[in-house]
Amino acid sequence: MHRIYATDKFINAKDKLTVFEKKQIIKTVALLQQNPRYPGLQSKKIKGQGGLMECRVNKDLRIIWQFRNDVIVLLAVGRHKIVEF
Repeated sequence: MHRIYATDKFINAKDKLTVFEKKQIIKTVALLQQNPRYPGLQSKKIKGQGGLMECRVNKDLRIIWQFRNDVIVLLAVGRHKIVEF
């Protein structure tokens, strides 16, 4: 199981979402912590962004994260557009 660190940017973005979406994020982060390659997360590298990864929370929400020294760092959460740099 990986350790999780949420950045201020991630926390601030999460706080702006609905209660239902926050519950979905909690579930997604728990799955990510247990197995970042869990098929339902659809984790994948973001092209052209070094080691940044994205995973699905639901049809529209994504979490941007990366590994740093065996810690999963949660960088951002938001609508699908957040992965379009």
